[in-house]
Amino acid sequence: MRGTGLIQEALFTTETIMAIWYTLIIIMLVLSLFAAVATRRAQSTRPMFVWGFNTMAPVTLAYCYWGSGDWAHKSLLLIFVGVYLLRMNIVLTAWYQNTAASKLNAVIPAKQKPLLAVIMVNTFGWLYCLPFYWAADLRGPFGVVQWAAIVLYVLGTIYHFGSDYQKRRFKQNSDNKGKLLESGFWGTCRHPNYFGDFLIFVSFGLLVNHWIGLVAPLTNIGQYFGDAIPKNEKMSEERYGKKWQAYKQRVKCFIPFVF
Repeated sequence: MRGTGLIQEALFTTETIMAIWYTLIIIMLVLSLFAAVATRRAQSTRPMFVWGFNTMAPVTLAYCYWGSGDWAHKSLLLIFVGVYLLRMNIVLTAWYQNTAASKLNAVIPAKQKPLLAVIMVNTFGWLYCLPFYWAADLRGPFGVVQWAAIVLYVLGTIYHFGSDYQKRRFKQNSDNKGKLLESGFWGTCRHPNYFGDFLIFVSFGLLVNHWIGLVAPLTNIGQYFGDAIPKNEKMSEERYGKKWQAYKQRVKCFIPFVF
């Protein structure tokens, strides 16, 4: 791959293109198999989320290996993905019982879980990481777009990790059993962890400085509003009843204080 600075007009040789996509196909097939088997054996939603998120690691490394961008851009990409996955692995292991993902275990039929594991691996590998194909080809000094990506990434990380940490601390306090968390991050919107995650994927998209970067945040927000948020809201209303209805009337859904 050859980059041309911040304008995405990279020239790809046929050999490089084929090498990249063959590598990714092998990664997806292997990880899909392992994810499906692990999920089927565990009969839990945890393996499918763990395998799905961590697919980003080998895919990002593959793009950085084949990309001809400079090490400044590649390093920023690797740091973004590395910090994100470190945090997500903490949430999906040590903090798993306090997540909405754990509650889905009783909602999703057992037969569907292995298939969903395969879908997650391919969604993260192909769609969420697609902008990295071009981002790993950039050269030159960071522009306004790259610095905006850094700002959004930091803000998203604070919201994403901070809200999950606050929820874990709240759940660990036995005095809060049966209570609804309505303060701090959770007083700004009903799904602050999702909002933070969305900002992170917007930052991933900005790294490429091209319209193709929209693929990552659009996939992310589509998954949230098409699946995660409706399920989460339904489970919360069933559990908290009038408390949730009052909270819903007072606090916005996704964008803090706005939407």
